[in-house]
Amino acid sequence: MINWWIIWLVVFIVMIAIEIPTTALTTIWFAVGALVAMIMDLCGAPHNMQIIVAAAVSVVSFVVCMIWIRPKLESLRKANIQRTNADRLIGREGVVIVPVNPVEGKGQVKVDGQVWSAKSAGAIDEGTKITVRAIEGVKLVVDPV
Repeated sequence: MINWWIIWLVVFIVMIAIEIPTTALTTIWFAVGALVAMIMDLCGAPHNMQIIVAAAVSVVSFVVCMIWIRPKLESLRKANIQRTNADRLIGREGVVIVPVNPVEGKGQVKVDGQVWSAKSAGAIDEGTKITVRAIEGVKLVVDPV
């Protein structure tokens, strides 16, 4: 005779083992379903009922994770992202130190004390204040303020 609670325990452990390195809520709902089925087996529930309840609990867990838990985790992850290196310059203001000429592809700006090559949709004269709109390669894409 098969001990179904052992099978459910193995399924639970495997699903948790997959979930731990991914942390993307990819298998956690199957683990919850297996855990509930294991408890049902230990309480003497019939095997077909265990399978039905494991599937139903997995579906409900999936829906709860996708609608309520995952968006909250994603917002926490996004809130903890800190800009590093050059991307922190996006939105900053600076000044043109070498006129920006889109035809020749020349121009330099100074932003936060650093000199950068710059490009723009239109010509910008020296001394004009700019805002960094984006970064393309090693050049800042700027617009006049």
